[in-house]
Amino acid sequence: MDWNNAPVIAQPLLFPATSLIIGSNCLFWYLINRYGLDYGELGSSHQLVVIEHQWYRTITASFSHISIIHLFFNMSSTWQMKDVEHKIGALGYFRLTFSFLILSIFFQQFIHAFLAQTRYRDTTLHMIGVGYSCVVFAWMTWISLMTSGDSLDFVFFKVPYNLSPFISLVVTQMIIPRVDFVGHLSGIIAGYWQGWGLNSWLCDYWLTQVGIWTIIFFVASMVWSGKQVKFVEVCSLSEDERRQLTALDSSSTQGTSFV
Repeated sequence: MDWNNAPVIAQPLLFPATSLIIGSNCLFWYLINRYGLDYGELGSSHQLVVIEHQWYRTITASFSHISIIHLFFNMSSTWQMKDVEHKIGALGYFRLTFSFLILSIFFQQFIHAFLAQTRYRDTTLHMIGVGYSCVVFAWMTWISLMTSGDSLDFVFFKVPYNLSPFISLVVTQMIIPRVDFVGHLSGIIAGYWQGWGLNSWLCDYWLTQVGIWTIIFFVASMVWSGKQVKFVEVCSLSEDERRQLTALDSSSTQGTSFV
């Protein structure tokens, strides 16, 4: 079948893994807005994740978006890379997506831990990041390595395809200064890590183990975390109580970045 010329209504059925990822992000965005949850309750920062051990935020932050425009850009980028699903299969797509998610989280926290020892400590500790772009940049980088013989047009000049993620990183930062540079960079590193075969030891068995332990740590951190109570119970709070809760969370952070 000619995938590119298939009817628009059939496209999600032809790319089930990509469609499920996009649908999950859209559903999460709907639930955030439906229950009035604040990004301070779901986002990730070095202070909240590493120091306060709210590890669940590394996952919730990856699927949280600030606005529908933020969601649209990330999901449209994900959809544009859908053809890779037919090359590696739906299972392979999920496998790589999970690997990119875990790797980008690891590299992001590693970079933040380093920056926390520098003069950027205060910003690093309290800046909250949200968004799926870590995984998007990882996919972009991995795909660029698979097509390293091509070049990409950037308006006035051409660059090797395998360097295009760095150009995108710089251009995005210039156009939208508020984006999470560290998050995007972590995604790029994750893409290179996977593309260069440095993750080849992670067979299906070990990836399954990582998945199981990720779920365990996710649930455990929600149970152990003091803020988890607010995250779970916020759905039953009144509107005034939600505003008070948001104000308390906002007072402990210096800003929000998005990826």
